[in-house]
Amino acid sequence: MKTRSRRRNILILSIFAYMASPLLAQKGKEKVEKDKELDKKVFVIDLTETGKKKEKAEQDEISFSNNKFKSKIMSDKKFGADIYTVTVDSSSGEKVVTFESTLKNEAGEELLWNGNIKGEDVEGTAVLSKKGKTKKEYEFSGSLKQKRKK
Repeated sequence: MKTRSRRRNILILSIFAYMASPLLAQKGKEKVEKDKELDKKVFVIDLTETGKKKEKAEQDEISFSNNKFKSKIMSDKKFGADIYTVTVDSSSGEKVVTFESTLKNEAGEELLWNGNIKGEDVEGTAVLSKKGKTKKEYEFSGSLKQKRKK
């Protein structure tokens, strides 16, 4: 009698595990909807650290590809590409695309990018922090990189 009950419990647990496995496998792998606003776009920007007196702007390229955001300068500083989010607002009559992305490096630093795009122009901020404490703040502005004519 105990053997039959035990087999039934094992069978029930096996069925549950089989049915739940696709749900568990998806955990941590959020499906991100393909971005149609910024995908394959590259912007040339001037990146300036705020709070510094007459700090010279560094020229950078930020790119959006396959739902990942990347900064050329920051990738040299070990910040890899990461997922970004996009919102579109056309309520004022002018289309404004807002993006946000948090890049991370092995040193435990985070770089939060926020930007607004109107037409071919972009502007925004980037905040470098570690363990919740702000280390540096940047402002940026620029425009869509023009493709070379062949």
